[in-house]
Amino acid sequence: MRTELSICLRGYVGRAARLGRDTALMLLTVGLLGASATAAAPRHGGTLNVGLEADFPGFDPLIMGALVERMVAMSFYETLMDMNAQGEIVPHLAESLKVSDDGTSYTLKLRTGIKFHDGTPLDAAAVVFNFRRLMDPANGCRCQANVVGIKSVDATGPHTVVFTLKTPDAAFPAVLADVPGMATSPTAIRKAQEAGLKYADTPVGTGPFRLVEWKRGVSLKVERNPDYWQKGLPYLDGVVYRPIPDQQTRMASLTAGDIQLSAVPSAQDVAAAKSGTTRVQLVESPGLGSAFAMFNAKREPTNDPRVRQALFHATDRALILKTLFRGIYPLANQPFGPGLAAGRQDVKFPAYDPAKARALLKEYGKPVKFTFSVTATPDSVQMAQVLQQMWQKVGIEVKIEQLEQLQLIGKAIKHDFNGMYFRWPGRGDPDMNVYPFFHSKSTRNYTQYANPEMDRLLEVGRGTFDPKTRLAIYTQVSQLLASDGSYLFLFPSTNFFLTSRKLQGLPKIPDGLPRVGQVWLAK
Repeated sequence: MRTELSICLRGYVGRAARLGRDTALMLLTVGLLGASATAAAPRHGGTLNVGLEADFPGFDPLIMGALVERMVAMSFYETLMDMNAQGEIVPHLAESLKVSDDGTSYTLKLRTGIKFHDGTPLDAAAVVFNFRRLMDPANGCRCQANVVGIKSVDATGPHTVVFTLKTPDAAFPAVLADVPGMATSPTAIRKAQEAGLKYADTPVGTGPFRLVEWKRGVSLKVERNPDYWQKGLPYLDGVVYRPIPDQQTRMASLTAGDIQLSAVPSAQDVAAAKSGTTRVQLVESPGLGSAFAMFNAKREPTNDPRVRQALFHATDRALILKTLFRGIYPLANQPFGPGLAAGRQDVKFPAYDPAKARALLKEYGKPVKFTFSVTATPDSVQMAQVLQQMWQKVGIEVKIEQLEQLQLIGKAIKHDFNGMYFRWPGRGDPDMNVYPFFHSKSTRNYTQYANPEMDRLLEVGRGTFDPKTRLAIYTQVSQLLASDGSYLFLFPSTNFFLTSRKLQGLPKIPDGLPRVGQVWLAK
């Protein structure tokens, strides 16, 4: 069944779609399910089992951010705006979004008749409650970098919300398509607070499924929402999410039929699926972010740009991709993935040159020793070992620290590291992929990198609405990062899912989040 709507917005993603200052930005018709339409008729019923790479700590938008959390949350939460298969930001729970001529005010109109799983209405008051909660510094939202620019949020009608910004922000529609735009029930939040419970454990949204059981570390089960606002959806009776950190175990479970969808598969399994030597399906789409090694710019010895540049020159990135990743990825020279126009620009990154690395280290004049942190997964550990060997050849001594994913993220948030292997799946606008991590005043600047020119570029880029001008600005951002930044870019994020051949209708969305409300299981 297709649901169609007229939208008044396209995000600056995908094919560099336009985001202008006109009150009615752009009109076009988009089918929410068009990207996933197949020749086979959808079938109702059945339970989908999904294997994920890590456990999920909780589902309060105040603390959410990791890919695995958002993958699960998409079953019971929905965002005000969303991303389609072309990478365009489009209305979802919102019916429309209009920006003022000066770019400092956005007016959002909600669809009517939508209810949360607890039966309370999704209205303007609920949206205002959610955003004021996120904006309150006392709540310590991980999303602060994305909401700090909001001056006020007010209900001007039962289903109309006006966001007033401190400065023009072309990326704001993409913020509404991300964690801050997830609609959560104010009633459920208040009840959890009154009972002394964590709302993160009992999420209530408007999505196609509702949470019914959560056995921490084992599984999380959701069941069909019978009152879902998109008639005819979802097709499935339910979904079970299972944290299976070991990639070989996930693949074995998929092959055995214990799960029907495996997220973040190994390069070996992706290469096998591409070659047709396995019985599983590969669903692939270009991503929005990248994988990289990042270095603390305020902790010795990586606080010196010469040391960071030496690390860049000492790394044979092409060899790593060929040997460790079976050639399934191209090189990344920038923070943006190919799902963004900014990720398809020509950027020069320091070439593999051990002699130059040694010269920079000699100029630095002190021994270079530090700890490199990675998740305790085979692929990550192997990556760390290869980097360790390459860096050792130019005189850099590295100790490898293996951590669980949540521990790794925690150390990044606290700036408690020297070097770290990290993967950023990316977000729907260039600004959201760089401003939080490289602006000197951002709370999510994990590496504590600071450069006045970078701050200037990021601020100008955020306030610029012309697509061509923005593209040029973010290309400058990428080039500046290559010359003195704190990230050693390795490969762009690509969304890979391995599935049973019974699984049908999985949309190829650049944000890499499986829309399980649109899939079905064939007989």
